[in-house]
Amino acid sequence: MTKQGEICPICGEGHLEHRVEKNEVEYNSHSAQLDCHYSVCDSCGSEQASPNQTRDNKRAMMAFKKRVDGLLTGAELKVLRQRLGINQAQAAAIFGGGPVAFSKYENDDVMQSEAMDKLLRVASEFPDTFGYLAQKAGINLPCSSHPSVLPSESSKYVRPEISIKIENEATETKRPQLRVIRPSKPVKQTASEEWVAAPSQRYASC
Repeated sequence: MTKQGEICPICGEGHLEHRVEKNEVEYNSHSAQLDCHYSVCDSCGSEQASPNQTRDNKRAMMAFKKRVDGLLTGAELKVLRQRLGINQAQAAAIFGGGPVAFSKYENDDVMQSEAMDKLLRVASEFPDTFGYLAQKAGINLPCSSHPSVLPSESSKYVRPEISIKIENEATETKRPQLRVIRPSKPVKQTASEEWVAAPSQRYASC
C-alpha cells in the first residue's frame, strides 16, 4: 500500500494520497462492487496504483471469482485449516499443491482446483478421512484436531459378536401301526401264497 505523503513518481513534486472506492466488476454473468485501491497526486492529479495496491485489487477479484465458482475463498480456507489444527506447510504435505500452495490459496493469489476444494471439504467433514491423509503424509496430529481418527490395528478387524439361540425340538418318530386283516371265511391258499403272506404277518406283529 502506498504511504500517505509519498512523492509522486510521475511529476516528482506532489504527494500521493491513498484512496479506496467501489468498482463494479463482472465475472461469469455475475457482478459485484469491490474495493479498488489507488493513489492520487495532489499536484499533477495523476491516478496510479502501487504494486501493493495492485496486489490487493487482484486478490479481491480472485476472491469474487471463487465465490462465483462455488469454491472456498482464502478467508474460508484459512478458517478450515486452523480448525483442522495444522499450519500451511502441513496442509501442503497432506493435501498437496506445493510447499507454498496454501499461502497462495489463503491470500487469494491463486484459485485452488475444484478437486482440491472438494478434498478439503471432505477432510473437514470427516475426521477419519483427514486422519488417514495425515497418516499417509507422515504428519503427527494432536488428538484435539482429529477426535475420531483411524481405529487401531487390533480393533480394525474384530467381528461383532452375534449370539444365536438354537432351540432343539424333540421330535418323536412313530412307527406306523400295522394290522393283520383276516378274511371272514377261510381261504385256501396255495403253497406260494402262504410263502408270500408269511412276511406280511411277521411285520404286522411288530
